[in-house]
Amino acid sequence: MTNAQRLDHVEDELETVKRLLISTASYAESANRRLDELTIKQDRTQSHLDELTIKQDRTQSHLDELTIKQDRTQSHLDQLEVRIDRVGAKVDQLSERVDSFITYTQRLFTKAGSEIEETKARTERLEALMLKLDRNFEEQKSQFQEFQLTTGAALERIDRVLDYLLRQQGGNLNPPS
Repeated sequence: MTNAQRLDHVEDELETVKRLLISTASYAESANRRLDELTIKQDRTQSHLDELTIKQDRTQSHLDELTIKQDRTQSHLDQLEVRIDRVGAKVDQLSERVDSFITYTQRLFTKAGSEIEETKARTERLEALMLKLDRNFEEQKSQFQEFQLTTGAALERIDRVLDYLLRQQGGNLNPPS
């Protein structure tokens, strides 16, 4: 082989090496771009997870506050029950007095008529108060049940979003080949 042929052969091989190096550099740039894209997606996913954690913490805080309020409401209901028992005892005492009073008023009917009307008015006010307390209790009970439903629905949505994000993150762990 002549020197010119050898030189042509070396130039051909250098051209082949040059093309291989260009192809390798292009592939490396493409891989770096894909790696950068994956890093950005992973950062976004982490940001979403951080936001979800914050929201979940807020939800837990709200649930804790609701539990405290529910405990307070239960305490108030317990106190109300004690008060109602006291009022019931007083009503029983009042009833006994009314019975005694009726016996006495049979002798003094005209004088006691106004006192009987006053006793009836007090009883009606007491009944009205009891009805109002019953309505308030039912309203609070209804509001609490509604809150439980909305909170449960919110937690289910959070769980679904978290599952979705975890599936998405799980799918992005293997870079495309």
